Amino acid sequence: MIEPHFGEIGIAEYIANRRVDASMDFDAPYSRKGSYSIKHDGLEEIFGLTGEDLLPLWVADMDFPSPPVVQAAIIKRAEQGAYGYVGGYQPQYKDIVSAWFAGRQDLHVDKRAFLVSDTIVAGINRMIRTFTQEGDKVIIQTPVYPPFHRAVINNNRELVYNPLKKTAAGYEMDYDDLSTKIDDKCKLLIFCSPHNPVGRVWRIEELERLWEICSRHNILIISDEAHADIVYSGNKHINFLNVAAQAKESVIVCTSPHKTFNMAGLHISNLIIPNEYLRHAYVRMLTREGYARPNIFALVACMAAYGQAAPWLDELLVYLEANRDFIARYLAREMPQIGYYKPEGTFLAWLDFSAFGLAGDKLQECILRQAKVVLNAGAMFGVEGNTFMRLNFACPRAQIERALERIKNALYCKVQ
Repeated sequence: MIEPHFGEIGIAEYIANRRVDASMDFDAPYSRKGSYSIKHDGLEEIFGLTGEDLLPLWVADMDFPSPPVVQAAIIKRAEQGAYGYVGGYQPQYKDIVSAWFAGRQDLHVDKRAFLVSDTIVAGINRMIRTFTQEGDKVIIQTPVYPPFHRAVINNNRELVYNPLKKTAAGYEMDYDDLSTKIDDKCKLLIFCSPHNPVGRVWRIEELERLWEICSRHNILIISDEAHADIVYSGNKHINFLNVAAQAKESVIVCTSPHKTFNMAGLHISNLIIPNEYLRHAYVRMLTREGYARPNIFALVACMAAYGQAAPWLDELLVYLEANRDFIARYLAREMPQIGYYKPEGTFLAWLDFSAFGLAGDKLQECILRQAKVVLNAGAMFGVEGNTFMRLNFACPRAQIERALERIKNALYCKVQ
């Protein structure tokens, strides 16, 4: 049987015809070296280190292949041979994207609210320029994803820190601190849900209280929900637009398939802006900055992921949750001094090394130079992270075990 040409059928039909297997062996060794991966190939550039003995568990992408249907979509589009200007993908694209959010998050908004963009970080930077003026204040809740800090500072806005509270049970928002810091210059709050790096999946009552405070003071909430699909048993991600009926007028939700399907190198995001005035203002900023159409490979990858890769994601979540729990058991048995709240979402472990008397550069030196494990330094997420390191557990479990063994040996030698 002659396989249909891409030009004769849509990518979704092509994938369905090929019956691409969604199952994965997440324990299988998988090398990304030589693929221009910053996580693996950028170590010399970033840290000045080389060597086969380094274990990179830092940058928040996965050491698994992307879903087979995503690979198939990209390969098939590449085989078509022409890589010209993109167009003609509507309304199919928005049908697929909006169906994903309706099915996974019970989110129902007008399809016009979905704007395709490049990356969430680029989108947040544009939103700061669109909805604030130089000298205005923007609130972030530290410790938090470092690009939030940079987006505010690099656009000449003033940062307002509303640190999370660390309790015996985990992290919470500090609403009293937030209320005392709000003044007339506060225009935006950049929110992280699920939270990177502390792993919280926020409850509806927490979101409602945050929205009530911000709406009372006319503060626009930009909710980065990049990790929304990575949520573990007993937890449920609440899209911020579902918090209240009025939230659709004062909240923008930033989404992307990057974390869910390990495709961060394919720059594409879907920004959900139900408020028509805000949406048109953002589109005008896109136009001024010269953003035109999405990359063709990112486009077909996103459609394949949201349209066909749900079974792959369901398998992934089982594996990641087991990795999360493995870390908890290992630390309890071998290094109980390390503080660790099992994350409710994300594939990131936020590890507290304060019991070892290590912080900042000394902590980084011990883990990086002695253990030969590459983690993200907690200080880059805010001063609250000075005794922490962030470990990415989206990798084969054997790799995590090797990394923890090395860290244990390095810390043991240090305290001796």
